[in-house]
Amino acid sequence: MGCGGMKTINKNLIVELKYILREGGENGEVMEIMDEHWPLKFYFGAGSMLPAFEAELEGLQEGYSFSFMISAKDAYGPLDPDNIEEVALKDLPDSERFPNKNFEKGDRLVFSMGSRNERLGTISEVLPESVLVDFNHALAGKDLHFSGQVLYVREPRQEEHEAKRYIEPNGIRSDSRLRDE
Repeated sequence: MGCGGMKTINKNLIVELKYILREGGENGEVMEIMDEHWPLKFYFGAGSMLPAFEAELEGLQEGYSFSFMISAKDAYGPLDPDNIEEVALKDLPDSERFPNKNFEKGDRLVFSMGSRNERLGTISEVLPESVLVDFNHALAGKDLHFSGQVLYVREPRQEEHEAKRYIEPNGIRSDSRLRDE
């Protein structure tokens, strides 16, 4: 490291970013905002983030702004029609959030498939006796546009180095949608 120079994003460093994630392009619908009050913090090069996301950031310095697209194929892949399943209303548990099983398109549900195996699904269609549930990743099939700024780059602390992930000083970690499920 130079004499107090700006740090550059590289493998095995802790990176903090703020960004706006939009669908499809710089004027697309906003899907997620991580700002300076709730930045994305992660261990660079540990495989917790999308490889295409890290490739765009590598070499950027603290304070630098960025703007880039990641196509669906390099992000969460295309929508897989096999991941859309019909679930009979009678098989759905009662829930306070959806009294009388009154579902609408776009509702997100967690489906329990036996012990500990939970899947998040989005209702894509409501039929008289059933619902079609899309179990694809929420960002599957979408081109992702990121614009933001590198807030901070630092060496990992010992515990972070061993765990190969960012750890909040108080043990809590912030989260973003951009990680492998």
